[in-house]
Amino acid sequence: MIVMKEIYIMLTQVGTLVSKSIRLYTKAKYNHVSLGVDPNLRIFYSFARRIRYFPLIGGFITEVVNEGIFKEYPQTECAIYAKRVDNATYNRVCASLEKYISNPGKYHYNLMALVGFLINRPFSSRNNNTCAEFVAKILDESGIYTFNKPFSLVRPDDMLSIPNINLLYEGLMVNLEPRSVG
Repeated sequence: MIVMKEIYIMLTQVGTLVSKSIRLYTKAKYNHVSLGVDPNLRIFYSFARRIRYFPLIGGFITEVVNEGIFKEYPQTECAIYAKRVDNATYNRVCASLEKYISNPGKYHYNLMALVGFLINRPFSSRNNNTCAEFVAKILDESGIYTFNKPFSLVRPDDMLSIPNINLLYEGLMVNLEPRSVG
């Protein structure tokens, strides 16, 4: 019998000046993406600002639902999707995440990818990622999904093209009730 587990993709629109500016350009409902393996839907991982009031210093971060910047912006909109995977694939996702979790200072935000996105030219760097680039790399490395474009050109709303993802929640983050699992 194959044991199935879930990974989680959270799309958000926080409401900061930066996210509002990106939304004006992309016209997308959500402009940030995070990846999680926590069945309680509380802990996610992404690339974003490290200093709340200074968006230019960013890198790998741990995000907790309704804490940090999400608590500061209670009108944060979110959608959480689940992707069922077999145990071996789940373990590959966890191993990929562990590389980042064990050495977060090694990874930085890929500001050049934002410029590349505007001119449709990929700018990639091994240790620098945007939020969507990070999630796309983990999905690719673990064999879940490969996007038909360079990682640095993947957008958060591209996550909706992943086959067989199931919407678990959509609405204001403050109304999200974390699950009590195990």
